[in-house]
Amino acid sequence: MGIIMRYRGFRAVWLGQLFSQLGNAVFMIMALWEIQLRQPQLLAVAGLAMVLPSLLAAFGGVFVDRSHPGRLMLWTDILRGVAVALGLMCLLLPGSLDIVAIALIAVNSLGVALFGPAEMVVVPRLVAAADLAGANGLYSLTSQLSSAIGSAIGGAAIVAVGVAWVFGFDMVSFWISAAAILLMLQTFTWHPAERQAQQAQATSFGGSMRQGFAGLRTLPGILPLTPAVLVANFAFTAAFTMLPYWIHHILGADAVDYGLIDAAWAAGLVLGSLLAGRLGSLKLRTTSALMFAGQSLLTLLFPFAGASPLAAAVLFLAGVANGVANALLFTMMQRLTPENLRGRVFGVLFTLFGLANPLGSLAAGLALGHLPLAWSWYASGLACIWLTAAIWASVPDDIAAEGAEAAVPGAI
Repeated sequence: MGIIMRYRGFRAVWLGQLFSQLGNAVFMIMALWEIQLRQPQLLAVAGLAMVLPSLLAAFGGVFVDRSHPGRLMLWTDILRGVAVALGLMCLLLPGSLDIVAIALIAVNSLGVALFGPAEMVVVPRLVAAADLAGANGLYSLTSQLSSAIGSAIGGAAIVAVGVAWVFGFDMVSFWISAAAILLMLQTFTWHPAERQAQQAQATSFGGSMRQGFAGLRTLPGILPLTPAVLVANFAFTAAFTMLPYWIHHILGADAVDYGLIDAAWAAGLVLGSLLAGRLGSLKLRTTSALMFAGQSLLTLLFPFAGASPLAAAVLFLAGVANGVANALLFTMMQRLTPENLRGRVFGVLFTLFGLANPLGSLAAGLALGHLPLAWSWYASGLACIWLTAAIWASVPDDIAAEGAEAAVPGAI
């Protein structure tokens, strides 16, 4: 908390994002629940709306290099708030909720594709270099907590206050964030000379991809991991796309239960992220493999959780395992990748892994009524077993503290 008190600009943008992410989490729970009540096949479209625009983050990063990042953050939140306000007015049209909700999910995801890269440029300018790791950790923890709390509130809000009030809360949260960014801009300087230097150094998207692929070819250890990560991302996206339908039709639960179960997963991620710091001193290969093995077991057990409390408990424990495993895998990636290749290699990796997400959402909708609903959970568990074996076989047992010329593991 000392970082929040020391840096006025960081404190402003952190508080703004706390409200914005909370409002968005509440809205997402409402939107997905209401869609599955009316037209569950549209959950796949909603999933696509969540992930497809986010794939444009690579282009968003190029755009950030050619503009004022702080002002880009400001206008992104202002316009997202305007979009929600327009959506709220459209609710006056009968039967419009599903289409409006999906459109706003897509608008928010597109905004993240611009806001996220800009944020990564701004935050290091708001705190001292020695406090940057702490600031990033606080940001990550805040995001996960907002998701957990917002999910829990979202389910209850549908019952307690109704859809229109959820829209209004989301709209106001974006505008509170915009006001916070205005305060942040008073402490943030961005000179034309810096912008010109950024533009001169900016590499085209195609050029960055080619350089990243060339770097991957020098790190062959990643190849055994990549298929397992792609399948895991595909299956988990399909499973979580249909989670509200599962809770309503398999568990016979309501919106409140959906919010609490989704919050349990997010809370598990929070705890897992905190535990990862304590477990980082252990052998990374062994610990991450054990965590993914535990996640696979819990994922395979989830279809047998016949009551909401048990389903929440299983997803909470799976979230803990996932939070630890992913944090350790990111650490392995950083240590095993030479520093001069990290940016391009990570850009290619995240783009490749992200491509599995829209396919998972699409498959979830197409499979509804044709495959058992539990297929995606079983596929997720088997993919984690595959990933566990690949990590054990491909990652060195003892990883040096700083970048070795070795393989790069993936992360889901």
